[in-house]
Amino acid sequence: MAKKHKKDRVKPEPAPAVKDRFPGWLVWPVFAAWGIFVLKNYYSRFAPDLGRLFSILSPEQYTAGIFSVLPGHLFNILAAAVFLFCCFSAGRAALKAAGFRFAGALEETVFSCGAGFGLLAVYVFLLAAFGLLYFWPVAVFMVLALAAGTWSLLKEPLPPAGGGPVVFGPADFAALAVLLLAMLLNLAGTLSPEIFYDALVYHLAVPNYYAIRHGITPMPYNFYSNLPFSHGMLYSAALLLKGEILAKFINYGAGIFTAGAVLAIGARYFSLRTGLWAAAIFYTVGHAMFSAWSAGTEALLMFFSTLAVYAVLNRTDDESRSAQDGTGRDSSSPAPLPGADMRWLWLAACFCGLSMGVKYTGLFTAVGVMLAYAWSHRSKPLAVIKNLALFTLIAAVFVAPWLVKNYLYKGNPVYPFAPGLFGVDQYSDPQKLTNFIANASQLGPLKPLSWLLTPWKVTMGQVGNSEYFSPLFILLLPGAFLLSGPAGAALSGLWIFFLAVWGGWSVSSSMVRFLMPAYPAAGLIMAAYLFSPGHKALKIVLKAAALAVCFTGLYWAGLIFYSQGRWRPLTGALPAEEYLAHTQPTYPYSCYSGIKFINEKTGPDSKTLMIGDEKSFYFKKDYIVSSVYDKTAIVEYSAASKDGDDLYARLKADGVTHILLNTADAIRLGRDYRMFYWDERARGVFYTFWERHAREVFTFDDAQNGRAFNRIAVYELMDKLPAGAPPAFNVMKEVIMKNIDAK
Repeated sequence: MAKKHKKDRVKPEPAPAVKDRFPGWLVWPVFAAWGIFVLKNYYSRFAPDLGRLFSILSPEQYTAGIFSVLPGHLFNILAAAVFLFCCFSAGRAALKAAGFRFAGALEETVFSCGAGFGLLAVYVFLLAAFGLLYFWPVAVFMVLALAAGTWSLLKEPLPPAGGGPVVFGPADFAALAVLLLAMLLNLAGTLSPEIFYDALVYHLAVPNYYAIRHGITPMPYNFYSNLPFSHGMLYSAALLLKGEILAKFINYGAGIFTAGAVLAIGARYFSLRTGLWAAAIFYTVGHAMFSAWSAGTEALLMFFSTLAVYAVLNRTDDESRSAQDGTGRDSSSPAPLPGADMRWLWLAACFCGLSMGVKYTGLFTAVGVMLAYAWSHRSKPLAVIKNLALFTLIAAVFVAPWLVKNYLYKGNPVYPFAPGLFGVDQYSDPQKLTNFIANASQLGPLKPLSWLLTPWKVTMGQVGNSEYFSPLFILLLPGAFLLSGPAGAALSGLWIFFLAVWGGWSVSSSMVRFLMPAYPAAGLIMAAYLFSPGHKALKIVLKAAALAVCFTGLYWAGLIFYSQGRWRPLTGALPAEEYLAHTQPTYPYSCYSGIKFINEKTGPDSKTLMIGDEKSFYFKKDYIVSSVYDKTAIVEYSAASKDGDDLYARLKADGVTHILLNTADAIRLGRDYRMFYWDERARGVFYTFWERHAREVFTFDDAQNGRAFNRIAVYELMDKLPAGAPPAFNVMKEVIMKNIDAK
């Protein structure tokens, strides 16, 4: 009987061979010619230097003080792990309550972390809106989330990762190695002090100001404070609980979770190997790595955007599986609940709203997700219109508070954009706002040829602030149609999302850092083609090229990390405070020494007016700062005053007790951004005030190679100078304005 049963068993038919879309005799020459052309031009400009690499890898320079800083690093990592687990716990509880089921542990983890970030951002916003932004309200939330998350995992552990064992080859292990090395380098960047200029001016500076003032408070001369700040709410929480390193870990975690989401998307819709290579491709792009080191916007925007497109793909997948048979299930996927597919769409709307709450360009994410949904359901146009209308309302919940805040403070919900439509308030300079928009976009007149050449110029480092971009985008994406790609809604959705985000970016900016929401989708598209059937030999060559580019991105990130000296405070070779007190590459004319003096040596009610600097993050006490794209506070005070005594009275009435002056940066900003635009009368008012009411209490000379090139000074404001005390040297009159006027 057994033999008969064996004899009668029907062998499964082999899967039909996938026919190549185009013949090899066409595809090989096209990719060979294009690949050689692209890579030759790229590496002629961005060729790795083995000598520099050996200098970076010399171990003895990193070991001298490592044991003195290691306990602090371990504590920061532990604090970050607890913080992120609390966010995961809060998000998991919310998603479970909403009835979501997931395909595996990784999928559940990344969605839970994203939802937790969103919940915490909303909670902190409510605290800040009502003036309750203190340590204890935030700490209580985290403790409750920690307890609930621990209990939930004990009661209901994460589901197993779906699928069977996967056999990795040497190339796959190389992709895994470069991904892990990139994560390790980014961890080092996260543990180093914050020197990212934009973070010091607003990404961290504004949340820190809110923490100092215990709520959302106008910053009249810092227009950046009127940008969307959902990410800033997370940073405010971190600053209240621990400090800047914890805030940076939120950003670092967002990058790690995005890589996890890409891995999960690949495993669910293509293959685990596809997800691994996609993660390696996008994560080793130079700008993705640079962004991981600092508390900015791009990593969180990228994370929320990836979850949004992931959710809309899951919505389509659940619906298609429900249509397969009466049960709507297969052996490897969770059973969709009634209406679960629509829940995915509403979750995508939430993440689109969070994206727009991080940055206005999150609008491109929302458009891409909506188009991907509309395309997959194009046979039901009326249902699409109805669902997208509700989608828009849900997304608006997460961005509308920032628009309302801007309208209340500035009379313009999308400030600083559209000043011609809404006008400008008394603190804004229309020309400076125009200059900001031009500098942020870095776009000239949009002509068809220049628009078409932008990807090439960006890749070849011909556009400022876009150097070290990956050549894989321009190498693989334009010719992907020549390869046999996997059929299905997932790849179509990723293409639509990528093209929508890229299209929005291409007409609004040439800075590839702003394109980061599209990086993961692009990585998945490239990897999906690399692991699709057909043209096996060619794809082996393309995978080798992709690995080489990934390692090149890691090299350039490592070199920049090393050249900025971030490794010195990280390894204990230099105290962090000494590192921050001096100018570093990309960290010009530090005022940290003056801020440190104010934090430690002035009274609890002191308030400082910064002159000649906009990097205000490290303050722990109240202050007034002016950005280069706003009117300048001291100029406006002087212009409104009758004389020096009146200027002193106005400053005193506003609580100002000290002035911090950054000499070299004042010259730079005055020359390049017309920061000191006062007329002769206003200038004279300031000079008179200085002679009568400013007493120098602190100076610091920033020197390199034994030569001083900048002076930081702090002045105490006094009703009258002590008898016999000479006036403080007028640095503004004798140094700053003379240098600016001599331009």
